[in-house]
Amino acid sequence: MLKRAALFLLLFGLCSVALYAKGTLSGTVVDNRAEIHYSLGGIDHNLSSNQDSFLVDKVVDLQIDWQDITPVETGAGDSDRVLTFVLTNLGNGEDHFTLTHEHNTSSDFLPTNAQIYSDSNANGSYDPGTDLLVTDLNLSADANRTLFVVADIPSDANASQQAHEGILAASTSTADTGADRQDQIDVAVRQGSDRDQGVYRVRDYFLLTHKSAVVHSDDNATHTGTVLTYMIDLSIGGHAAGRTIDHVVLRDQIPAGTRYVAGSLRLDAASLSDPADGDVGSFDGAAIHVNVGTISGTAHKRVTFDVQIQ
Repeated sequence: MLKRAALFLLLFGLCSVALYAKGTLSGTVVDNRAEIHYSLGGIDHNLSSNQDSFLVDKVVDLQIDWQDITPVETGAGDSDRVLTFVLTNLGNGEDHFTLTHEHNTSSDFLPTNAQIYSDSNANGSYDPGTDLLVTDLNLSADANRTLFVVADIPSDANASQQAHEGILAASTSTADTGADRQDQIDVAVRQGSDRDQGVYRVRDYFLLTHKSAVVHSDDNATHTGTVLTYMIDLSIGGHAAGRTIDHVVLRDQIPAGTRYVAGSLRLDAASLSDPADGDVGSFDGAAIHVNVGTISGTAHKRVTFDVQIQ
């Protein structure tokens, strides 16, 4: 009898270890019956134990990870800058998580309007108007969700300054503290919350622009008939050496009370035609357009055009 009991306990123990593995869903019913073969008085017998059943308990566990790996480069005054995170339910059952934005007070500056969004269309990228603002969410076992911290960068942030922003995710499940019962789903909390932080870094180089005007008149006054030459200078500020800023496109609305002087549009020393044709400039009747292209290193570009006061 003692051998039969010992065999039953051994089989039950082995079964319990395997089924409490992380991948077994909480609430799974586990049935166990031991089959024993023995010889009594020279005759072979088979015996089945009673069936023992229990429910797999719920394990609460989660992990959140910043995905960008390197700091997200941004400029002072930029809007809707994005840090990307992934929250994973490592537990063995569906769980409900609260989400809180966290700012590290050791940061060089404080981003504004920081919000958390869920990747609604699961494409891994933040899509304004599609991805939903969230403060909590449900995740099934082994599921994950991409989350975004979206914030604005203050205009007075300085080059190379950093801000550390993150998400605290916390399960709303609480651990059962009483004795374990095989006929109910108890909750064991392995890790009830997790946090991670990403980094915004203000670029150490940026686009500089300055607009000025030269008045062409005998009396140096601005009145009807006076022609003004506008000059828009573009260059790289900060640590410009070895840096490039690409796809620079300029548009300038002709001021009210003036008219554009036909044929006056130039990029550096090159004259640009007014129609939208083969060169990089045009005038559409209301504004001039110039595809400036790439600005490199310490070089600068200048766009000029004339207007006459009406």
